[in-house]
Amino acid sequence: MAEIVTLVRNRNLLVKASQEGIRTAEARVAQAEALRLGKISVDGSYLRLNDQIAISSPPVHVPLFGGMTLAVPPVVIAPTDLLHVRLEAGLPIFTGGKISNAIGMARAGERASRSLSGDTEAEAILQAERFYLAVLLGREVVRLNERALDVYKQHLADARTAHRLGVAANYDVIRAETAVAEQEKRLTEARNRLEIAQAALRTALDLPEDAAVEISGALFEPPELPPLPEAQAAALKGHPGLEALRQKVEALARAERMEKADYLPQVAAVAGKETVTTKLAQTDPTWFAGVRASWSLFEGGARRARVAEKASEIAQARLELRHAEEQVRLAVRNALLDYESQRSALASARKATELARESLRLATKRFNVGTGTSLEVLDANLALTAAETGVQNSLFQMIVAYLEFHRHAGDISEVALRLGK
Repeated sequence: MAEIVTLVRNRNLLVKASQEGIRTAEARVAQAEALRLGKISVDGSYLRLNDQIAISSPPVHVPLFGGMTLAVPPVVIAPTDLLHVRLEAGLPIFTGGKISNAIGMARAGERASRSLSGDTEAEAILQAERFYLAVLLGREVVRLNERALDVYKQHLADARTAHRLGVAANYDVIRAETAVAEQEKRLTEARNRLEIAQAALRTALDLPEDAAVEISGALFEPPELPPLPEAQAAALKGHPGLEALRQKVEALARAERMEKADYLPQVAAVAGKETVTTKLAQTDPTWFAGVRASWSLFEGGARRARVAEKASEIAQARLELRHAEEQVRLAVRNALLDYESQRSALASARKATELARESLRLATKRFNVGTGTSLEVLDANLALTAAETGVQNSLFQMIVAYLEFHRHAGDISEVALRLGK
């Protein structure tokens, strides 16, 4: 069982997908935390003009020395090659809690993703362990049916010998032959069920279809489960799916606070430097620094509607959480009741096995001395196989119920590792 846990963690596709969800949530946290650090940006442009931009003035006439005309050179405003670069930095000063709540929402989302990943892993482990136990059960049922077939064949040989000696009727031989054929059918069905269980286990572990499944171990009687109140309390505290819903409620509460932050002004400190190509007449770089504020005063009720939307989502998430808690309580109750029912069935099946084994011994002895019938032997053998199969099936159901409880309690991986030692 311990190896199944390791294989599920390393190979199950749904578990791998849930782990990617954690990495996605971590990236969202990093994005939210980056908002506190502000932003630095650079804008640049390059323009190639077909001609320089200049201001031309008419010639100036100077009435000296008989009059002189002086040409005024043009004033260049922009050269043909124009480069503009702007460097600006901004740091939020006051956002009304928008950034802190964005970070809190992202962190709650990350915790929810981790809980959902744990829930996915727990469900995958439960399914894989169930298939593993089904393989153990199927293997044992095949063994019991093979042994039953050997008993039927031995009885058929005894019936034929008794018929030759005149001790048994031909009906006994025909009845034994029919029983052998029916048992061969049951054995084939048991082998098919075993093959299906092995295929399901390979699928759960993402193994190739032709991969050999080497299974060791045997079904066993699991430890006792805690009383119902204690079991339900443990499940409500440890169920990863419930924790994910709690974090969802927290994330939505943070989102509502973010929307309410829009009622407050947003203030940021800004600073920058702006340069233009040195060929321009005014070539000195321009520095600037200051504070930028924005305050949305009226949005036609859209802001109030966004807050109401988030409040409704919170109420919905809380109702989902309450419903999930009730479902977990019910699932724990079912697991404990199944465990108790199968424990009673196990005790009954063990007694039935003792009785059937003794009945088969007596029926075989009576048939061999000529005081019993073939039908008694066949019925006793069938009853023994059914009783022994019942023992194994009860063990299987008990272990599954035990694991189902611990799946809801959130510690199925630890329990499976402990049981596998």
